[in-house]
Amino acid sequence: MADSGNIITTAPTEQQLWQFSLALYPKVQPLCLEWQDNLGVNINLLLLLCYLEQQQLSLTQPQLLQLTAELEQFSRQFTQPLRALRRKSHLATLSLTQQQQLKQTLLQAELELEKLEQQLLLQHCPALTRVTSPLLDHYLALLTDNTISYQQPLFDLRQAISQLA
Repeated sequence: MADSGNIITTAPTEQQLWQFSLALYPKVQPLCLEWQDNLGVNINLLLLLCYLEQQQLSLTQPQLLQLTAELEQFSRQFTQPLRALRRKSHLATLSLTQQQQLKQTLLQAELELEKLEQQLLLQHCPALTRVTSPLLDHYLALLTDNTISYQQPLFDLRQAISQLA
């Protein structure tokens, strides 16, 4: 356990995390979407962990599990169904213009839910320690037993993070 001198009592602000996410996400979007679809990664949690690693802040394994559980319920209830609906919007019997309008409306609502997810993460974020920890590795290990095959994508993700610093 870290001594109290290593504990940071505040999580990043909503604005800090959102701006970091807007800067990083376009660079790693294909990887994020692949992991979201294939592993069940929550991109907002992934982005928070990327931010924490960049800032050399860390969570314990139980804290990471708790954050994951807190977010999963909201995501399963709201964000994931809306995302599924958006992805099926092309099936609506509408004109092309109406389909595009529907998809854009759903995408905007999904983006608002993504912002809410980040707010929830920060509300539930415990005290952070100023210790370097492979949070991304720990998160992937919660989702898959085959973390070895994700080492190159993890390296690429960390390269993208380092380019923001």
